[in-house]
Formats: sequence, structure tokens, C-alpha cells
Amino acid sequence: MITVKATRRPLAVKARALRRRGLIPAVLYGAHIDPIHVALPEPDVRRLFSQITRSTMVELQVDGEAYRVFVKDVQIDPITTNFLHLDFYVPEAGRALEIAIPVKVEGEAPGVKEGGILEVLHSEIPVEALPEKIPPHIVVDVSKLGLDEAILVRDLPWPEGVRPLLPPEDAVVVVVPAKVEAVEAAPAEAAPAEAAQPSPAQPEAKPPEKSS
Repeated sequence: MITVKATRRPLAVKARALRRRGLIPAVLYGAHIDPIHVALPEPDVRRLFSQITRSTMVELQVDGEAYRVFVKDVQIDPITTNFLHLDFYVPEAGRALEIAIPVKVEGEAPGVKEGGILEVLHSEIPVEALPEKIPPHIVVDVSKLGLDEAILVRDLPWPEGVRPLLPPEDAVVVVVPAKVEAVEAAPAEAAPAEAAQPSPAQPEAKPPEKSS
């Protein structure tokens, strides 16, 4: 399990002041705990997000106390792409949790080599499971997927204790034939153009007569 350290922060300290010091403000919350306001070093946050998905459980150590959390929300500056704020959800031990698991496609589909197009219909799949059972992603192996074939929810290698919340017959990925646009062939020889007839002259606009 990935571990990252944080320190408690007083609410009197503004988020902008924290970010100027290289710290990212965050909050931990859950149904069974009061919100805990913390700050994390910005380099640690970037390193964390290079290794996890939204369904990866993380151990967050706050002043020596450990919390097992999931990333609930991330605020990022759209211009600088700097982290602005993080929300961490603390699940209750022994209680099932609903969460979306990212789909990770692996392999090369034979149907694509035949000219088809691989379409991912679900980039993530909602599931229900105990927090410690939730995987960081679900692998979809397309190495045997032919043209006009699909991999359904029920076909995936679901870990024990993880229940997908989509219908079992829902397609997750599919290989479809490439669409070919019908193009009309140009005539081999253009018919001789008829002599252009002069169009009737349009009346010229005349300025209105001045009234006397």
C-alpha cells in the first residue's frame, strides 16, 4: 500500500499561503469521523498521483496516526495544472463501499489487424466491495478479441468479493468494422457545356430623387 505523510493545519491559515510554501491543502472525511484538515508537500502529491487511480487505497499518515483513504476529489488549476486542494474519503472498516474502478485495456486485438476499430464503451465500472477488496483497476485482455466481438462485464476477471454494478451483459470493449464512406465516381468525360446564356440585367439601384 502506498503511504504519504500529512500534517494537521489550522483553518486560520489560508490555502493560498500554504501553496506559496509548497504545501497542498486537503481534508479527510467520512461518515464515522469528523473532518480533519491537513496539508501535504506538493512533490509528495505529484508522486502519489503518478502511482494511483481513484480506486487505489492509500495510507495517509497524519502526525503519526494512520488513515486508509481513497481520493474523492481533486482541484487543479486549469492554466498552471498545479494542485489546489484534495479531498480524501475515509471508508468505514467492514462496510461495503460503492466506487468506480478504471478499466485497463491490455493486448492487441486480432480484429484490429483485420481492419476493425477497438471501442472502449466503459472506461470505468462501478462496483461494490469492502474497502480492502477494491482493486486499483480491472484488466481487460483484448488479445483474443476478433472483428464484431465484444468483452462483456461478466467476462472480466473480477476479484473475489467485488460485485460489479453494471448489467452482466453490458459490453465493455468491442471491435467494430471501420466505416467506409461511399464516394460517387466522377464521370469519365464531362458533357460539353452549353453556351452560357447571359443572365437578365439587374436593375441598378438609383438614389432617391431629391424632393423640392
